[in-house]
Amino acid sequence: MPLPLGSAAVALPSFVSSKVEIDVSRTLPARCGVAAVKAPEFRGAHRLGCRPELLRRILLAAVTLLAAGTPSTADEFRPWPAETVPALVLSQLDGPGIDLAEFRGTPVIVHFFATWCAPCIAEMASLNALAAARKGSPAILAISVGEVDARVRNFFRDRPVAFPILLDRDRSAMKTWQVEGLPTSFVLDRDLRPAFKADEPLDWTSPPVAAALAALPATPPKSNRGEKETPP
Repeated sequence: MPLPLGSAAVALPSFVSSKVEIDVSRTLPARCGVAAVKAPEFRGAHRLGCRPELLRRILLAAVTLLAAGTPSTADEFRPWPAETVPALVLSQLDGPGIDLAEFRGTPVIVHFFATWCAPCIAEMASLNALAAARKGSPAILAISVGEVDARVRNFFRDRPVAFPILLDRDRSAMKTWQVEGLPTSFVLDRDLRPAFKADEPLDWTSPPVAAALAALPATPPKSNRGEKETPP
């Protein structure tokens, strides 16, 4: 019987010929740990030549490691102690490239996610609700980590959002921004200085989050920054 395809990478013993991605989205903790962030896009579960019982034990061990030390979901930020904000220039899904420096003058949310990460899916809907309510301030840049374009495109075909989707295909931005798990979000003030960070999924419309964002002054965003028009 074919094994389910999916999301977390599992390292197999040397006598097994290949790596495999297994769908553990229903069992992943509130934050997808760094082991999952580095999961390859390759899918070969249906071709795996090892015993089901061995695979089951390996998978359970991997899920246990991901769950260890994982914080619960939260509805507020913590301070981001960085002195400066890293550079960020990435391709946009089905659009021109975007440079974070172009957004000076309005607060920015830089959000790292993956389409296979279960808590990321719920938070994406929350971010879209924020975008609709705040009309472009703060600006939102959602960054897909280590995924092929087609998978990201298919995901957002059924879940359209009103902000740009950027592609960190080689995970270089994830490394530069020192992202250790997904989802991870950073909030920058209008001068693109570090303000807040969230290592857990957030309800972006909750009162604590809304109050923190409202305290960041902003100017109207430019029309060429990749934000999508919100229907009246």
